[in-house]
Amino acid sequence: MASRLFFLFLPLIFWDCASRVISHLPTTEETYPLSKQIQWIQSAKDFSLRNQTLEKDFIKLSLEEPFLQSFTKETTAKYRMASFQFKESLQKACTEQSIDEIKKETGKITIKGKLTGKDCSSDYQIVFVSKSDTEIELKITLSDPTLNRIQFQYGSHPEERIFGLGEQFTYDELKGKTPFLFTEEQGVGRGDQPITTGANLLAGAGGNAYTTYAPIPHYITSENRSVFFENSGYAKIDFSDSKNTKVEFWDFQSEKSLTGTIWLGNSSKALIEAYTKKTGRFPKLPDWAYGTWLGVQGGTEKVSSIVKQAKDVGNPVTALWIQDWCGRRVTNFGDQLKWRWYADESLYPDFKKFVKSMNDQNVQVLGYINSFLADTDPKKPGDDFTNPLLTEAKSKGYLVKNQNGDDYLIQTVGFPAYLIDLTNPAAVRWTKDLIKKNLIGMGLSGWMADFGEWLPYDAKLASGVDAKIYHNRYPVDWARINREAIKEAGMEGKIVFFTRAGYSYSNAHSTLFWEGDQMVSFGTNDGLPSSIIGLTTSGISGYALNHSDIGGYTTISNPLRNYHRSKELLLRWAEASAFTPVFRTHEGNRPLKNWQVYTYTKPDGTKSLGDEDTVTLFAKIARIHFALKPYIQSLVEEASQTGIPVVRHNAIVEPEDKNLLKYKYQFFLGDDLLVAPVVESGEIVQDVYLPRGRWQHLWTGTTYDGYRKIQVPAPIGKPPAFIRVGGKSEALIRSSLSTIRNKD
Repeated sequence: MASRLFFLFLPLIFWDCASRVISHLPTTEETYPLSKQIQWIQSAKDFSLRNQTLEKDFIKLSLEEPFLQSFTKETTAKYRMASFQFKESLQKACTEQSIDEIKKETGKITIKGKLTGKDCSSDYQIVFVSKSDTEIELKITLSDPTLNRIQFQYGSHPEERIFGLGEQFTYDELKGKTPFLFTEEQGVGRGDQPITTGANLLAGAGGNAYTTYAPIPHYITSENRSVFFENSGYAKIDFSDSKNTKVEFWDFQSEKSLTGTIWLGNSSKALIEAYTKKTGRFPKLPDWAYGTWLGVQGGTEKVSSIVKQAKDVGNPVTALWIQDWCGRRVTNFGDQLKWRWYADESLYPDFKKFVKSMNDQNVQVLGYINSFLADTDPKKPGDDFTNPLLTEAKSKGYLVKNQNGDDYLIQTVGFPAYLIDLTNPAAVRWTKDLIKKNLIGMGLSGWMADFGEWLPYDAKLASGVDAKIYHNRYPVDWARINREAIKEAGMEGKIVFFTRAGYSYSNAHSTLFWEGDQMVSFGTNDGLPSSIIGLTTSGISGYALNHSDIGGYTTISNPLRNYHRSKELLLRWAEASAFTPVFRTHEGNRPLKNWQVYTYTKPDGTKSLGDEDTVTLFAKIARIHFALKPYIQSLVEEASQTGIPVVRHNAIVEPEDKNLLKYKYQFFLGDDLLVAPVVESGEIVQDVYLPRGRWQHLWTGTTYDGYRKIQVPAPIGKPPAFIRVGGKSEALIRSSLSTIRNKD
């Protein structure tokens, strides 16, 4: 977490072709039953697969223009400080499509034909297989292995709304948008100004509306349709045409085909349940995980005193997250870490004893790890950093290689480092042994499993897999390795590690996600508001347990404008986080520039930014989260069984209410607690839209009818929240909150 990478945005360009599909088939309309419920409908204008009972199409393919095209493009990637710049050169294009044969079998449709163009010709085959009455699989193959781009277009509806594609931070609904899917740093600013312009000028690091750590090629629609693609190459999904959706995947031939699944259902919840049944679900959190996780660093004396300070004012601290357990390394970026994964006895003498002393106070201790191994910095005179783990990994061939077969040196923001090759079985065993010995063996109850998105595009890997398609898989394997180490140590269900980078199937391995490095600001695209969008969108694609750094992370000192955390921002962020699965703080990359949830003075007289009022107010907000423990536990249990997220997008809970969908910073905790966090500076009242039913304001007890907009007071410490009267969980929520409503 201590150093960050950034990628440049690439424009989304699709090959346009006005020609029709050439069909060599009879033009008469016909239908064919794949099953009792699914019909293949074929006409001169289009093909479709339809569920007769639901009266919905799985997919519709128009014959007015080619629905399948393919290209060969040469791609060069510039890689500096993990910032990617792609340049594509078109070699050949198969933009004309013919249909030569359609084979109809029970449960299966096969379309065969040719793609042609100047100096381009390839046979293709599209296979649709019925897996159930509500699920079909598709597979597209081409005969020409040199074609490395594939575009597939299918019908949409002008009123159809699109939700998901993993963790998005700007848009909670994607109709009309052109996102791309590539796990990467989200960028600094992502459109918020002036920081985005500055970051782009200095390092091309500003990001944009679609940059994200955790994309997934999966979405659901307001038509209760769900689409998922298995491929892991760079992808573009174009929703800009109101009547069509166009997907493009790079390097699909390395995976032999374009493969996907389409589901139909009666609700978005049913679709999420079907998707996560296939891709995996998060386990339940241990009992200790529902209190406050204090994120503090600086050594035994400092962290111990801050834990005591918090508990003395009634903060229900159950975990201490100390990312500098492995040592502190100060760079131009701020306070970073020694990326060598064993305890730093200078900061934490007798670390194992320290962990036990915290456990004796009912406080679990969590640490930090990533898949890098840091090196000495040749640019820093007299750098005395050494890393015996790096020396060992080099000698045993455990590191990612460059094109020359040498260990791939990667310049991170703070210092040079090397990535562990997660396709090397020996390296994987070594990494798991390291986790079991140096983290679990020291008594840690969890850790941040950081990064995962840094694999260079031109890397060479031990297994021989192409880095172009493994780039998005790398963070999935990183989560899998952490989870396997826990299982092998016999600690499944007791340890929590949290990841930020991810892709398809991450939800099968990670125990918790967090949203990465938002700015310490109220910025729409990269501040507090964006963290709400990240929570609600990610849950649609399987990230059922997610949370953010309370107060944000990225702190910038700049002559034009400083981005330093204010007291107001910190407490407003805490209010929103009180209604998420995990309540965890972070000091940020420049702790002394940020307002903190504690007060502390170093032996040299240096004081943190904070005051007693903040300590008290933060404890009050923390008690809201802790009081909700029984309710949140029930939602985590539900998520482990169904994949339905704890924090829920409006479209999941009230899909028919189009007015509610306009309030993208409102969300639901479960179905029966509506939350409208304050995400703008200076606000003391909040506009709230209430959907169907009756809703009781958490703090005043006033009950309101739904389908209306209201305004409520929103002083710090009393975040706007409403209980659904008559809801399934009403009694549980009321009993959970009764103590803090009376006390606070």
